[in-house]
Amino acid sequence: MKKRNFASLISSIAVVCYLVLFADGLFAQEMYPEDSIEFELSSLRLEIEDLNSQIETLKTNLSVQKERNKELHLINDTLVVVNNEIKQQLSEKNALLEEKIRILQQKEILFAEKEQVYKEAISTSNIDKAKIEGLVEAKNASIEGKDKEISLLQKSINEKETHISTKDAQLRQISEERDRYFNMSDTLREQLKAAQIVIMQREEELKYTRKRAEEAEEKVLTATNRKKKVRVIQGLAMHFAPMPDWVIRPRGVNSSEKYVNYIENANAGAVDFDLVVGASVMLFDLTKPNQRFTQDLGIYVGFGGNNLFKNFYLGPSYKFLDFFHLSAGVKIANYTVLADGYEAGDELPPGWAIPTSKKWIVTPYISLSFDLDFISYIGKK
Repeated sequence: MKKRNFASLISSIAVVCYLVLFADGLFAQEMYPEDSIEFELSSLRLEIEDLNSQIETLKTNLSVQKERNKELHLINDTLVVVNNEIKQQLSEKNALLEEKIRILQQKEILFAEKEQVYKEAISTSNIDKAKIEGLVEAKNASIEGKDKEISLLQKSINEKETHISTKDAQLRQISEERDRYFNMSDTLREQLKAAQIVIMQREEELKYTRKRAEEAEEKVLTATNRKKKVRVIQGLAMHFAPMPDWVIRPRGVNSSEKYVNYIENANAGAVDFDLVVGASVMLFDLTKPNQRFTQDLGIYVGFGGNNLFKNFYLGPSYKFLDFFHLSAGVKIANYTVLADGYEAGDELPPGWAIPTSKKWIVTPYISLSFDLDFISYIGKK
């Protein structure tokens, strides 16, 4: 019996050591399946930021183009004024041309009158020569005045034509510049529209990816018990008051055939181990921000031994590496003890049973346990 208990103790210790070493090797690797999704989220966020910067640039360019558009409207208004001015100049030029034609017509009339005077002078011999010369000189003076007036009109017409040509060149240049900026505005508007469509697509992808990340994180949190307040745990507890196993041992007396019955404890010793199961309630979260593994302090209540309802474990609990719990406290158990007046090694009369009684005893313990979800988590990994 004692050998079987010792063998069970050795196998239990070996199982716990294997689990600790396996967990250490397991947690040395990457644990979180949502890392790929977080990487995808980070990539999408960077792409969103790049698109946002492009949109800001396009908005800045668009604002510049809007300001330029305002300037173009002002230029357009200026063109209208210039066009009106050109029309006025053309109207004035036409008026000057009409005036020139009128003066030319008057000049032709004067030439005709001059010729008529010569004809009358030839036909009328009694006309005074001085009078004829005076009339001719008057007509010549009128013709010279008309010539000067015509030259001045021609000069004004030439100036009007030069001014109109300059205005036409300015008008063509401003029109070409306006058309070029209108094309640039249309191009920027199309680029902004395309960028907005891309950003909307990326935002939808980001929403879907974020939803997947939240679902994955929720699954991981459920699997790892990282945020649970109450965790069901199981493990091995070492206590310092083994449950006695009272037996009757016959012993020979003085090498004779006579035997005497003695009371003996078959489970005597200073240390014993129990498989325990219980619950740990988190009181203080000790996990630091961005820490890979969680840790906290709590209170542990468990049961163990051969009779779960007569062996209670109570004490503080420290959780580390997400799954493992280290607890130390008191064990409250109902022990089978010898009746008053009897001790181990006392002699019993033949046919007597061992006189025992029940007694609650409090002893210290220390235990190492792990969450029951740890087995399912290993299966998922």
